[in-house]
Amino acid sequence: MDLISTSAALFVAAVVLALALPLPSSAKRALLLTANFAFLWFFDPLAPVLFLATALLAFGVAMLAAKGVRGLALGGLCVPLLVPLFLPKLAFFAGAGAGAAGAGVASTGNIVGMRVAYFIGASYYTLRALHFVLDAGRKRALHFGLFDYLVWNSFFPSVVAGPIERADHFAKSYASLGRPTVDDLWQGVVRIFLGLLKKVVIGGLLAQWALPITGFGSGAAIGGGTHMAWWEAWRALYAVALYAWMDFAGYSDLAIGVSRLMGLRLAENFDNPYMRPSIAEFWKGWHLSLSFWIRDYLFLPICGRSASKLRPHAAALGSMLLCGLWHGPNLGWGLWGLAHGAGLSIHQVWTLKLRSHFKLKKKLAQSKAFRVFGILLTFHFVALTWTLVSIDATRLGPTLAYLRVLFGLS
Repeated sequence: MDLISTSAALFVAAVVLALALPLPSSAKRALLLTANFAFLWFFDPLAPVLFLATALLAFGVAMLAAKGVRGLALGGLCVPLLVPLFLPKLAFFAGAGAGAAGAGVASTGNIVGMRVAYFIGASYYTLRALHFVLDAGRKRALHFGLFDYLVWNSFFPSVVAGPIERADHFAKSYASLGRPTVDDLWQGVVRIFLGLLKKVVIGGLLAQWALPITGFGSGAAIGGGTHMAWWEAWRALYAVALYAWMDFAGYSDLAIGVSRLMGLRLAENFDNPYMRPSIAEFWKGWHLSLSFWIRDYLFLPICGRSASKLRPHAAALGSMLLCGLWHGPNLGWGLWGLAHGAGLSIHQVWTLKLRSHFKLKKKLAQSKAFRVFGILLTFHFVALTWTLVSIDATRLGPTLAYLRVLFGLS
């Protein structure tokens, strides 16, 4: 079960009404934890078991980290967390088998690659658990006790596709659980409406327009997807890029809206990513909770305090490669991650060059034409990288064939 169904709507309504009852805070927290586990169980009876195994292991490691345990011992204890982080996204579990990603679309409902299929949200709550461990080591303290930690990490509106809510941010509104303000209720309804509009209505239309790319060479598109005109290929590319945004941002809106009905305020997850003038700015607007996770727990630690000029580039490539493999451990997502890492690396070089040319930097910053050019360049770069995962994420050949059609070479 996710948030887009009649049964989900009834479930949400029941939880919101139950939390609104004049109950003690401890009872409301227990009620929410029960609802979280029920949400997981409705998807698969084994899902709560995997969650508990992952969450309890991470909490134990976090306790050690808070006490100052470091090094290989702590890292070794975290190794089992790699299983729920990556394993559910393997083709065997995602139901795509050895077929193309386009074939996997029918079984997973996501045309930009495979998502968690067998254990709902496993990689999302594992990222939250790792955040809890790493922050415990840095701050020598735990954000939550065990009970509230379980409530936070299994919070059902965000367990499917994020946001990857951080414990310290969640704690800011946690005391208001079950006591939404009038503004919370209004904003919650508005965000749910916008989420359904984006994901179901606009996303549904874009998914149809994107069929020439998602069904390329498989027979799902008109003419098997192999005899389209170049302009049809571009139209499908724009559709798949916009679908990726509407689909994901729409679900984030739903999660944020449902949370507001309970008096909880999740962090924003999208901020006009396709209107950004550089790839670095794009990642400040796209999947913000993941972007900041990568920055704080991968990019900055890899960079360290070294004066090496190459290390930031290695950090960009390495962290984005891991980001791609987290989305899907296959060739397409790996190349997608490397492409974004290379884009960030090139942007670093450009930024450093501009620092030594202050007048040029100021002139470009004030130029509307240059900003428009940057937005168009960034959008098309990101759109082209979607071809790596929306046609066949296991092979590069179909993507290259589509690019030839796109640029009139076939």
